[in-house]
Amino acid sequence: MTRKIKKDYVLTTSGYEYDKELARVSIKVVPALQALINNQHDLLKALLPNFPEMKIFLKNHQAELSVVEETIASAHAKYNLKKEEAKILRQKKEDEDTKQDISSSSGYDEHIRDDGRLLDEQARKISPGLPSARFDSAKKNPVRDEIMDVRRIAIGASIKALTNVLGRELSEDEILVIEKQVDAYL
Repeated sequence: MTRKIKKDYVLTTSGYEYDKELARVSIKVVPALQALINNQHDLLKALLPNFPEMKIFLKNHQAELSVVEETIASAHAKYNLKKEEAKILRQKKEDEDTKQDISSSSGYDEHIRDDGRLLDEQARKISPGLPSARFDSAKKNPVRDEIMDVRRIAIGASIKALTNVLGRELSEDEILVIEKQVDAYL
């Protein structure tokens, strides 16, 4: 004996049967669908006064159109809610990351208290102190070294830039001209 399967008819407002499988698919409200909905509203406004014999059909059509709009509106509200929740979660995660970065960048796992003794102890761990001035080696003239370094860097950069632009090695005369120009600017 076979069982008879009772067929359920699922009807729309206007009496048309719809596919249950298709009803499970969430739709994307593409621009064409948005235009179709607006066109249907315009069409209904134009047809209702001119065709009174089709009033029942047009009213049913209008009811189905409003159901479609309500479905889209509720899906849009859910989408916005998910978007806001994701934004809040992302903000919380960023806040936690910045707090973690701040605590890890200081090198301490615990918060620093306003205890002077604790601060001095931590300062000694980080920097044991600078060497005394009497232990420094021969004193150098830093201004003269800086000028020479800047000159050397400027000449080297100029030579490299011209070599790249020209696509060839520079001659001795060209290098001497570059050195004179760099000296003139310094």
